[in-house]
Amino acid sequence: MVEISVIIPTTLSDDADVLSAARLAGDDFENYEVLIQREGGAAHARNVGIERARGEKLVFLDDDSVPCRGYLRVASVALDAYPAVAGRVFQPADAPFSDLDLPWYDQGDESKPTDMLPGCNMAIRREVLDDVGGFDAETFGWGHEESELAERIAEAYTIQYVPELVVEHTYVESFRHFLRKSYLLGRADVQWWRLDGKSRRWLVRQWFNTPIRGGTRLETARRVAQRAGWFAEILDGS
Repeated sequence: MVEISVIIPTTLSDDADVLSAARLAGDDFENYEVLIQREGGAAHARNVGIERARGEKLVFLDDDSVPCRGYLRVASVALDAYPAVAGRVFQPADAPFSDLDLPWYDQGDESKPTDMLPGCNMAIRREVLDDVGGFDAETFGWGHEESELAERIAEAYTIQYVPELVVEHTYVESFRHFLRKSYLLGRADVQWWRLDGKSRRWLVRQWFNTPIRGGTRLETARRVAQRAGWFAEILDGS
């Protein structure tokens, strides 16, 4: 019997090294399996991994998450205590824009209930997903799929932030990547709003009424890219 199934969605080629899987192999925790899923879309890939998983404790990492030493042991103990767990995420010191405000990454030094699940570092008991359902792959191509799942989980279960469950993960690799990610998250915003029953008129009004200038040039650039994503997704859904 496998205790933990680690599910890693990736777009890397079959012969490429998956950093997170390689890092786990260096630890002494043995009762686990790694499922590297290359199906299109992170939500769909994770759902396929859930179906294939043999463990009752499911851990979700990105292909470039770098787990801490003893990561799976911490995850196992945490899932004995809690139905769903949000881990702590650090950016490397040399990461671009490492000072970005990412509240779902580092939620502090104390363990506490939370409503945020970071997709690159989270763990959930299988029974929870059997109850509330998996990731909404029909709505979300990329972005917000873990947040929408967290919303459903939080209606019936506690999500616990466990700061000892640590990975290192770079949010963006470059300014171009930052703009691309902001654009895709903008599209995901609209997908989530539609799922929440917002009308096309409401979406258009949101597009016009949201300030585009931020407190910094970087924030303004993010909002411009996000608004472009809103616009594209509104047009696609019209």
